Amino acid sequence: MKKKFMGVMLAAALVASLAGCGKNSGDNTSGSGSEDTSNKAITAEEYNATIASNAEVYKKYVTLPEYKGVEVTVDKSSLTVTDDDVESYISNILSSYATSEEITEGTTADGDTVTLDYSGKLDGTAFSGGTATDASYTIGSGRLITDLEEGLIGLTLGQEYDIPCTFPSDYSNSDLAGKDVIFTVTVHSITKKTLPDLTDEWVAENAESMGIEGTTVEDLRNETRQYLEEAGKSTYESEKYSAVYSVIKDGVTVNGYPQAELDSLKSILKQNMETEYEQYQAYYEASGISDFSSYLSSVYNLADDAAYEEYATETAQNYLLEKMILTIIAADNGIEVTADEINEIGAMYADYYGYTDYQEIIDTYGQEMNAELGYEKLCEKTQSFLNENAVEV
Repeated sequence: MKKKFMGVMLAAALVASLAGCGKNSGDNTSGSGSEDTSNKAITAEEYNATIASNAEVYKKYVTLPEYKGVEVTVDKSSLTVTDDDVESYISNILSSYATSEEITEGTTADGDTVTLDYSGKLDGTAFSGGTATDASYTIGSGRLITDLEEGLIGLTLGQEYDIPCTFPSDYSNSDLAGKDVIFTVTVHSITKKTLPDLTDEWVAENAESMGIEGTTVEDLRNETRQYLEEAGKSTYESEKYSAVYSVIKDGVTVNGYPQAELDSLKSILKQNMETEYEQYQAYYEASGISDFSSYLSSVYNLADDAAYEEYATETAQNYLLEKMILTIIAADNGIEVTADEINEIGAMYADYYGYTDYQEIIDTYGQEMNAELGYEKLCEKTQSFLNENAVEV
């Protein structure tokens, strides 16, 4: 249950890792012998040996600049958590526990979800996109221009209103930008949302579903602050590493890429895209996307095979360049990954995705997962190493 409250960043990491694996990531038919650095079916205990051997291959393709003492500037604002941040986060939690009730009489208020008809007119003439019937809208969500948003507050059910509005001068539709219009509005239904009262009793009743240990309002505030501070630190570390890596990447000399692993990555990328299309095929077909080629064109803006090949190659090369750089740095600085660390990540994945244990993931995706999770841990350790050796200016 803790994942609901504490697992936002973790969920993103898990999705990225498993998506990168693909169902058949162990297909290493291209390349051979010690030059093939693509993921292989190995045990968790065998992963550590691959760091040094892969690094030796990677050194044939890249030459690194000096990577210790890199000077970077990093925004530290995420490290500061205010009382307002804590209260805002708790307000979002309370909103997720709100109850809704449709009322049959009364007036609209900020936060209400309403069903309404509206018709916008410029100089007495309806303009394109300004008319709708039985539209659902939550007042205060900010999807309407400010004047109309404010004009929806205080309206009585069933009555027709003319609301004068002025479009912003920078509005995307130049025909309406800065123009005065009239919206004729009738509200047909109002659904009011009621937030629970934040009390010790309420926190105690919902602590498990929120994923917190405490049972009082003060406990909730303290654990929320701790979570936001950890999330802020993670954001800071990520931004710092991005800055450090950018400097290293600008200074690296690239002589090519190990073809076997590059081909494997491109194959995995295509498998993932095909799987995504298959999972949502009904939705895409309803949108007029009838096959995989039109899916690539519409969703990824890849008009033909040449465009796809360029995209796939660039994506695989960017991933592989970072992997080569980090693996070489890890090997040269004695950074290792233990079997226990791989199994720990695997157990975490199993818990998050509903597998019985990590072995079930291995049975599903193959022992290549040990190499996949091993590199994920290696990334984490090497990125921390680079951050620790960077100089903030």
